[in-house]
Parts: sequence; structure tokens; C-alpha cells
Amino acid sequence: MDITTLFKLSSGLYIIGAKGNDKNTRTEFSGCVVNTVLQSTAKPVTITACINKDNYTNACIKKTKEFTVSILSEKLKESIIGVFGFHSSKDRDKFSEVPCGLSPSGIPYLKEGVTGFMQCKVIDFIDNYTHTIFVGEVQQAENLSNEPPMTYEYYHKVIKGKSPKNAPTYIEETKQGAAQYKCSICGYEYPGSREMFEKLPEDFTCPICGVAKSLFEALK
Repeated sequence: MDITTLFKLSSGLYIIGAKGNDKNTRTEFSGCVVNTVLQSTAKPVTITACINKDNYTNACIKKTKEFTVSILSEKLKESIIGVFGFHSSKDRDKFSEVPCGLSPSGIPYLKEGVTGFMQCKVIDFIDNYTHTIFVGEVQQAENLSNEPPMTYEYYHKVIKGKSPKNAPTYIEETKQGAAQYKCSICGYEYPGSREMFEKLPEDFTCPICGVAKSLFEALK
């Protein structure tokens, strides 16, 4: 089976927001990046969102039965994908780092770098091996900009981003291109030569997840 066939499936990129479910954590809210949000019915308006069971946001949604969907645009800062895609909401207050608003139910959503947002009430969920498919009835929806929405293809080909290991579409990559150094956290490949990378200042950080230069690894 040629697993790369799955790369041809069309999808967008989204940030899911939820209220926290554990008073022992430092954060009030949780959020993660997904590329599996689809409209399922028109009357009533419902969508599905597929989220890895290892994501803290998954547990939050199961407890609170509500979530928001921020529809990312091509103008979104790369670093925001790094914050929401490669860090846990248990340890990091992600929404405090971005311009955000609150839905009518008090759930956060992004206000910049997005085309719009939706607030959803969970009406059902389905166990799907490593993931949970949440079925949500849309209770609030608002357009925030006319920028082109970011597609999964755009994220990979233009931003050169990689899928977090908890993403439904994550596939371990073995092919090496012209890049000489790769971020060991998010998989971002520095586009320049080995010499160019080594001449970068020591305070250089990954443009996707923000980790230090020292956490980049040389490609063979």
C-alpha cells in the first residue's frame, strides 16, 4: 500500500479550543492543531473533528462537551502552529500567547491569522483507534477575515511544516531532501546549507516551534 496517496486528500488546518478540565494544571484553557474538521450535515449544522486521545484537549472536550474551531488562514504566523501543535496545554497557557477572544460559552478562539471561528456543542463521539471523532452541533459561527484559508498542502509546501506525532495524518518521514539540519522537536528542516546553518547566531530559534538552535540535528 502506498501510504503517500493519503497526502492527496484535501483538508484545511484548524486550532481547536476548549476549557480546561483539571484544576491541578496551570492553564484555564486547552488547544491543539488539527487538520480533520469536516461539515457533516446542514440542518442542523454539524461538524466532525478528529483528535488524538493523547492530546489534553481531547479529555477537556469529553468533560465539558464544548469546543471552538478557529479556521486558520495563510497569514497565520508560523510560530503559532508550533505553540499549538508541539506543546501540551497541561504545561503551557497557549491562548495567553496569541490575540484571542471568547465565544458565548467562554471558550477561546484566535482573532488574528484566521478566517473565522465556530463554537460547537458535542452531541456524540466515536472511538476511532488512537483518536476520538467528536460530532459537534454548531451554535455560533463568525467570519473574521477574507484571507485564503490555510490548506494542509499549503502548510507542507509553503511553510514547510511537519505533522505533529499526535495528528491523524502523521506519517514518519524517511526521505531526506536538500536540507542539512532538522528541528528535533517539530521536524522543520532548515532550507539552507550546512555552512549557512552553522553560521547562524546562537540565539536562532525554530520558526515553527521556537526551540533553540542546539535542538536541531544534522541530517545524514
